[in-house]
Amino acid sequence: MDIAAFRDSFPQFSAELVPDARVQFHLTVAGKLLPAKRWDDLLDQGLGLYVAHQLTLELEVLKAQGGTGGIDAAAGPVTAETKTVGSMSHAVTRAGASGQGSALVNAGQYNNTIYGQQFWQLMQIVGAGGLVA
Repeated sequence: MDIAAFRDSFPQFSAELVPDARVQFHLTVAGKLLPAKRWDDLLDQGLGLYVAHQLTLELEVLKAQGGTGGIDAAAGPVTAETKTVGSMSHAVTRAGASGQGSALVNAGQYNNTIYGQQFWQLMQIVGAGGLVA
């Protein structure tokens, strides 16, 4: 998969939103993480979802720097918040994937974006069964 193919599959990541260099960076990393023999004809889908996940996280970080919410926004709206002043305590509950019970078991940070969740599910399929050399 190259930059053009990625943008064809994920047009929401336009050149205006994400520079080619960032797309290429994540394509290169993904190419090293996803063995072509294992992923076979699902390799492009895996590469694309991995890159879309990483770029979404990067864009959320940029939002945080701009004061518009960042990754906390991706976690969903705040459904409960507790504050304690004496001895300091602070707790926030969000209605994101984990809060709604829709988080994928053991998916960790891949639960933070819909692309990550799709990547994780695809990875489970690709990782199942034997590998013919």
